[in-house]
Amino acid sequence: MSQTILLITAIPITAILLVFTIRRVLFTLAILPTDDQDREHPTPDLGCLPEVLILVPCRDEGNMMPGLCQALSQLDYPGESLQVVLIDDASVDGTSVVMEQQAAARQGWHVLRFSSNVGKARALNIALDRFAFGEIVYIFDADHRPDSQALRRGVPYFLAPRVAAVTGFTRVVNPLVSPSAFYATVESYTNQLVTMRAKDRLGLAPALLGSNCAYRRELLRLSGGFRNGAFSEDSELTVTFYREGYRIRFAQDVVSTQQVPQSMDGYLKQHIRWGRGLHDVAKVHARKILTDRKLSLPLRVELLLFTAGYIDRLALLSALLLLVFSYLMGSANVLPLLGVILFSLVTPLGQIVALFLKERMNVAMWIRLPFIPVFFALDIFAAIRSMVDTILNQPRYWTKTRREEIP
Repeated sequence: MSQTILLITAIPITAILLVFTIRRVLFTLAILPTDDQDREHPTPDLGCLPEVLILVPCRDEGNMMPGLCQALSQLDYPGESLQVVLIDDASVDGTSVVMEQQAAARQGWHVLRFSSNVGKARALNIALDRFAFGEIVYIFDADHRPDSQALRRGVPYFLAPRVAAVTGFTRVVNPLVSPSAFYATVESYTNQLVTMRAKDRLGLAPALLGSNCAYRRELLRLSGGFRNGAFSEDSELTVTFYREGYRIRFAQDVVSTQQVPQSMDGYLKQHIRWGRGLHDVAKVHARKILTDRKLSLPLRVELLLFTAGYIDRLALLSALLLLVFSYLMGSANVLPLLGVILFSLVTPLGQIVALFLKERMNVAMWIRLPFIPVFFALDIFAAIRSMVDTILNQPRYWTKTRREEIP
């Protein structure tokens, strides 16, 4: 009887691992062709560019503001077609003072300050209501530094009428400062340059990534804006846009730089928050995705896998536990699961090696590859913790990721 239970339990776990593994293989193959598909879109004449409203939601980011504002002031875009709103969500470190100083010296810049914390999503919605300027709404977090050509390259993607949003490529500036930063960098680049790039090529719903993102204001309004209280408002809108028949583009040529967490604690907090955010999206959208006949079957499957978040990590841990129980019971019924586990472990490493080769990563990145198995265990722990917190409905706390200004 116990062996039967083990076998029955192994079937869905094996299925989850195989689906995610096959998905990784397909995405890796999709990025191997020449980069012709990733070339910049033609940029129209300056007089044809639409008005853009940049929103910068912040909380306790006073040390980040000068660098960000300097980068925003260097954007190559007509001044009469660009406005910036710096949003202070009840900071206590003097962020609003720095914002006022930065905005006062620049035409078309504004500061929106809240006396009590309202959260990123609600702050963005209020800013959209108060500032009607702009056909396109661009969002940057405080630690981002957009390239001067970011807007010029991002806006042309909206020439396609069904494009609701564009998410750019974020280059990491601190990949070698610690093992945590290295792993977070590898994870970020694999997500962007393999998963996102492949999904864009295949028409399979590349996701919004929260910052260095542009939205068509009217479609954002029609979709209800940013969901108040959401841990992952970008993931929520990703699913919403596709369910309403719109597209999101991953624009590799729209570049911004960012820091990743440098400590294990910072990495864990960030990934637990992301995990809970995806669980929220799944609770709201999973059943609707399953029954939405307007979506193609491949798109439905991909959106479900996206909302499933880090379930593959949980499936892998469950598979390892099943193998242990099987061994202790003297059963060989689930031994084929060992092959699936090995395949599931080797495939992500192969994906990373393919990425390193394609992007010609430097030697310093290559020699740090042994860190990956260690931090993958931390990744699994974050997936477990986010699931437990979701099930227990633990209180939601916003925690700032520690960052230092990098020249």
